Amino acid sequence: MPKKQTVLVALLRQPHMERPTEMRSDPFWEFGSFGLTGCHKTNLMHPKKVQELKGARIAFVQGGDAGFKLVYLTPPVTPIPYSDRSEIRWEADGKMPFRYEKAPFIISTAGVSDVPEIVQIFENVRRNGWMGRFASKFRTRREPLPDACAAQLIKVWNARIRAAQAGDFARIYTDALPYNPPKTDFDRQGTYDRMLAAALEG
Repeated sequence: MPKKQTVLVALLRQPHMERPTEMRSDPFWEFGSFGLTGCHKTNLMHPKKVQELKGARIAFVQGGDAGFKLVYLTPPVTPIPYSDRSEIRWEADGKMPFRYEKAPFIISTAGVSDVPEIVQIFENVRRNGWMGRFASKFRTRREPLPDACAAQLIKVWNARIRAAQAGDFARIYTDALPYNPPKTDFDRQGTYDRMLAAALEG
């Protein structure tokens, strides 16, 4: 029997178009890193609880006009707590996420999902529309997905990877977003190094 794998969802926000400096740099897919901006430090990436993520896989879900999509599923991660934020790292090997439009559906605006097991978690949430229900349930959630749901998500991800063509993957990080942010980060290494230095300084 295959070993059970722990999977948690990281809900990625959409770019804020009213902020001219918005780049949406994190996650740093190329380097296998997430969390240095501190956006999830009060829930999934809480410095005092992040060690609970050790060995888990993180399902990065990106929202957009079409719905919420699974753009990336990490290998097992290693958590790194800092004084005011946390980072998780994984063996990226240069692998990029799916382009938003090519990624499998977690939930579409019409209620269609490539991972039906996950719908059971939020289908009865008292919010209008499928997008609202999913966001309400997973915006601050720290609990792993139920085993059956995690297994189905991994199966769907692996099948999508096997069927993928080169053009299905993001060429640059903005391809994994539903639309381009006001500003594009063309110095990913420099941005990562600055954020890491700030985290180390506390």
